[in-house]
Amino acid sequence: MKLRIVKASQGYVWLRQGLQVSLRQPFQFVGLLGLCVSAALLLIGLPVVGPLLVVGCMPLMWLGFMQATRKVLQGERFHPGVLFEAFKGADSPRRVLAQLAGGYVMATLLVMQLAQLLGPGADEVAAVFETAESAAELVNNPLIQQDILWRVLLTLPISLLFWHAPALILWARLSVSKALFFSIVACWRNLGAFAVYGLCWFGVVLALGLFDRLILSQIPVPLLGNVLAIAGGMWVASAFYASLYFTVVDCFESPVSPDAATPTTEPESPPGV
Repeated sequence: MKLRIVKASQGYVWLRQGLQVSLRQPFQFVGLLGLCVSAALLLIGLPVVGPLLVVGCMPLMWLGFMQATRKVLQGERFHPGVLFEAFKGADSPRRVLAQLAGGYVMATLLVMQLAQLLGPGADEVAAVFETAESAAELVNNPLIQQDILWRVLLTLPISLLFWHAPALILWARLSVSKALFFSIVACWRNLGAFAVYGLCWFGVVLALGLFDRLILSQIPVPLLGNVLAIAGGMWVASAFYASLYFTVVDCFESPVSPDAATPTTEPESPPGV
């Protein structure tokens, strides 16, 4: 397994590629995300196991979007069944993917416990939710801000640890431990690109929020304005998930990509990991 070192500016390229590829089949990408959200809302209502199933399915959803992006780049149209393609066939690493999903659940539970230990307690946060009279008051509360900050800081390393893992398991046939190792190393060695990538998406979300506010101020029908705002948010979110494919194939040599996709940048020095 060989790692590719990319320039920090590649983070912006990944964002641009995600937006471009999602424009090729926008309804399919938004529909795929809508299906995932609908399934999550159904599952989360199940007692005890529901939220765990939703969390465990997250890495598998990332992989489904990567598969969808690959199909679009190959000139094919995809359907919702792309979410389950990794589990088809006799040689499918379905057991390893299931282990990865279980590991992601355990990591998420650990983050939640650490956030409660290091940040405000669950009772304090619940009390703020009960007494807050508006959303603005809730967001501006120092306890809520502290709780969110701790969760973000603790979730970030977990996200980087699992970032490439689903694709490495499916396309490079790695074990869970090796996939996690190569994933965190790839993210660390290309931290500049991922920092730019995150900042660019943050800017897109801010721009979308300003645009949504402009729409709501100009359209006299609140319902129509809200529908357009939600549709725009769904498309941006689907474009983000579509861009995950490019972050993977650019960070590793072509064997990690099932179609040996040509990387979008030349490596500065592709050392063996």
